[in-house]
Amino acid sequence: MKFVTKIEESKFNRFIESHEIGNELQTIEWGKFKSWYNWSYETVGLVDEHLNLIAGALLLRRKIPGTFKTILYAPRGFVLDYTDEEVLEKFIYHLKSYGKKTKAMFVKIDPCIKHREHNIEGQVIEGGINNTGIIDKLINYGFVYKKGALGFESTQPRFVFELDINRDELDVLKNFHHKTRYNIRLAERKGIEIHQGKKDDLKEFSRIMKVTGDRDGFITRPLSYFEKMHDTLGDKNRMKLFIAKYNINKALDNINEELAAINTTRDNTIEKNEKLILQKNELLELKKNNPNDIIVSGAILLLSGKRACYLYGASDNVYRNLMPNYLLQWEMIKYAMSKGCLIYDFRGVSGDLDPNNPLYGLYKFKKGFNGEFVEYIGEFDLVINKYYYKLWEFCLPKLKSVSHKLKK
Repeated sequence: MKFVTKIEESKFNRFIESHEIGNELQTIEWGKFKSWYNWSYETVGLVDEHLNLIAGALLLRRKIPGTFKTILYAPRGFVLDYTDEEVLEKFIYHLKSYGKKTKAMFVKIDPCIKHREHNIEGQVIEGGINNTGIIDKLINYGFVYKKGALGFESTQPRFVFELDINRDELDVLKNFHHKTRYNIRLAERKGIEIHQGKKDDLKEFSRIMKVTGDRDGFITRPLSYFEKMHDTLGDKNRMKLFIAKYNINKALDNINEELAAINTTRDNTIEKNEKLILQKNELLELKKNNPNDIIVSGAILLLSGKRACYLYGASDNVYRNLMPNYLLQWEMIKYAMSKGCLIYDFRGVSGDLDPNNPLYGLYKFKKGFNGEFVEYIGEFDLVINKYYYKLWEFCLPKLKSVSHKLKK
């Protein structure tokens, strides 16, 4: 086995896309995108005697101001077989040497390795998957185990929902919770339509994202961030923008059909008829000021090999009662299936499933699609320079505190 750097781009991406734990955040395009934001990127790996890659990592590097030191981050960890002792040991040994030569303080990883198997309610399944042994192994190789909190404090979420989409559409749909299926149909009936967005649509998506952040209490990215993402990943078909539009004409047509159905059946109750007429008048008034469709929500999907990942989602404060996000997710799932993806990643949920937790609603929404509640093994730091690492660990909480205050 030989340690290699500067791996040819297409070779590296093929390896990532074909590997069991390959991830959309490990592609060359993701590295190029992050290079717009104070990171540089590089690739490293191990090849066998036939020069075939058997291990690899996308490394993001960031300089620490005022020093000659850098930090390295491998998003979603190394791409290799963590149960293969020989490969893992050699890769870590060479990576540590590489880090020393390039003045890195440490290498942070957060591998796509499941820790313990859970049921959909978040309870650990007795006798299920348990990769505590891999955690112990990494600690023995010199990693500091950061584990990660139950919420979204980690670099990447430790708890996610993943949906197996290696099935036909009807099978996937019928396994959703009945309320989720109802809301999908409701959105269609109320005039919601899902479209693949263009770069120009990012302006409205960014506005709605700001609305979402203000409502739910998190800092959002600027428009330029999403435009750079579109330019870097969209051209390679690794990123798709989906938008939900409120089609008022379609909603009117549906109401007219319901009114006609009432008049031709015994179900011609006065109350139902009056309710539909009221809705129709409200829509006609809305149409006067909004001759075009209204964008009410949107989402960004990343694709890589066998995986699709729901990376960002935004919804306006108005028309949420039309349930656009349910239909939005269903259309993105179908799109991912059409591209040959086997896994649809809903991304983060909280590991604290107390109904009083502010993030419980997010868990409940994603749970409705009947995926798998996944707990990853967490974050690890491979310490290369102990002195600077201790200094970093001492200063980082203070820097985060200052940054948080400035953002308020």
